This record gives sequence, C-alpha cells and structure tokens, in this order.
Amino acid sequence: MRGSWIVVALLGMSAAAWAEDQVKLKNGDVVTGKVTSLAGGKLVVETTYAGKVTIDWGQVVSVKSDAPIKVTLVTGEVLEGKVVPGQEGRLKVETLGAAAPVDVDLTRVKYFNQPPVQWHGKLTFAGKITDGNTDTKSFLATAEGTRESESDLFLLRAIFHYGQQEGVLTERNSYGIGKYESKFTPELYGYISEELSSDTFKDISLESITSVGAGYNVVKASWMDLSLEAGVAYFSTNFKVAPDDSHMGARVAANLRVALPFHLEFKDLFIIYPNFKDSQNYQFRNEASLGTSLGGGWDLLGGVITEYENKPSPGIRKMDDTYYLGFGYTF
Repeated sequence: MRGSWIVVALLGMSAAAWAEDQVKLKNGDVVTGKVTSLAGGKLVVETTYAGKVTIDWGQVVSVKSDAPIKVTLVTGEVLEGKVVPGQEGRLKVETLGAAAPVDVDLTRVKYFNQPPVQWHGKLTFAGKITDGNTDTKSFLATAEGTRESESDLFLLRAIFHYGQQEGVLTERNSYGIGKYESKFTPELYGYISEELSSDTFKDISLESITSVGAGYNVVKASWMDLSLEAGVAYFSTNFKVAPDDSHMGARVAANLRVALPFHLEFKDLFIIYPNFKDSQNYQFRNEASLGTSLGGGWDLLGGVITEYENKPSPGIRKMDDTYYLGFGYTF
C-alpha cells in the first residue's frame, strides 16, 4: 500500500512538472509554456523550446493558465486567478472565493501581471580638491527621480554646485524642478512644472518659474529620444539687492538623447524663457552631457551646464558655464 502512495505522488509531481499554459491563436496554432505578461498589446509566453515568445494580443483566441494570473481590465478593475477559455473571443478568470468564474471579453483585457509603478532615480557627483600652493574645494551633485506609468509621469530633479578658494566662497547655486506629465496619446502630453533656483553670485535669493503647457514625443526609440515642449509661465524673482520682479512669459524646451557607438550616450536639455513684459530680456538654460556605462548601475559622465540671461542685474555677467566630470549611479 505504501508503494502505491509513492507511485501516486510521483505521478502527481510529474503531471505538475509537465503542466503548461496554453495560448490558442486565430490560425489554429497552439503555443505552450508559461504566460508571463501582457502589456502594450503584446503577450509574452516563456517556452522551453524557443525562449520568450511575443504574440500580438489581437491574434489570440483563448488562454489557459495553470497558475493564477493578475488580469487588469481597461476599466482599471483587477482580477486574479487561473484563466480558462470561455466562449469564442472570451476568457474566464477563476477568482478566489467567487461562486463562478468571471467571464471577460478579450478586447477588455489590458494587462497580465502588470508590474507595480515604481520610482527610479539617478545620483551624480563630481568634485575637485587642491591643497598646497592653492587651496580649493568644489563639487557638483545632482539627484533625479522619475515615476512613469502608461498614463502619466512624475519628475523630481535637483542640482547643487558649491566652491571655495582659500576659504573664500566662490560658487553656490542650486536648481530644482518638479514636473507632472499627463499622457493624452503615446506622443502627446500635457504638463505642469515648477522650477526653483538660487545663486549667491547672481544676486538671486530665489527664483520660481511656474509653467503649464503641452509636449510632443517626436522620436521615442532605443537609440534616440526627442521631445519638444511649449507653454506659458509665471516668473517670480526675489533679489538680494535689486528690486524684486514678477512677470508672465513662456517656456519652450527640447530634450534629446542619442545612443552613440562604443556604449556612449549623449543627452541635451535646452530651455528658453521668453519674457512677455520685456521682449529683450530672455533667459535660456542648456544641460549637455556625455556618458558611458561602467556596469552595476554606475556611469562615467561629463558635461556642461550653461545659464544665460540677456539683462542680468547690474554688475552680473550674462552667461555662466559649469563644466564637470564625475560618476553617476542609477537605481
């Protein structure tokens, strides 16, 4: 009797090992393996004979899973359970505790096992210290965090630059932006942003730029990204010496990323701020960088940050350039 139970157990384990999900297509083909995900209209099945197979969801007739799948509908409703075929063009989700499987039209299914939306970030640090005939200390630090979903994107970014020579402060400025994008289509989006900056040596105690506008993804590919933005903006500047100022203006931006040979990547962000109060007084900001991956999330990168104001406070130069070379870490 004991031997019979062992045989039954081994048969059960064998059946479990060989159990596979099944996807039936409109042309009659059947793909077996493990259904791992569905996103962007593409179903991914992990097979033992061809690795990951990507299938157009529009070609799928039925799905059967051996293990529970998290099914997200176009309405945002989430069902979780084993998936079995229903009538033609439909599937059933055997949710836990339900008296009967939930019947769903295939066209209403948006995701299988949708990953949670998470924040991703990058830290960059560049510094220089000399001790001897000259005593200098300077560093530049940046921090960036993004959270992107299919419908929107949040961006937080900050840059801080500090320097001193022979114990005397020579540089101290900061810039930060908080931005929210709402995606109307994969290419077109609306945005609202808040930019804050200060600079000890440009007589700026605090400058804020609040902007609302629209953007368009001209190119979005593995080797290149290009987006353009335009919107209206409200400027409020508190000076340390000069009279405070506020005015309406605009914000026009171009964001470019290009993958280059030898694992190099070039990025450039250009923003120009026209002034509606004084058409001759405009500003622009440009951040250009060139980097390469070192592995493990680390990058080696260098770049230049250019800030320009056509009519600065008396005694202040129009343009400032900051050059840096340092390390970045992406997480």
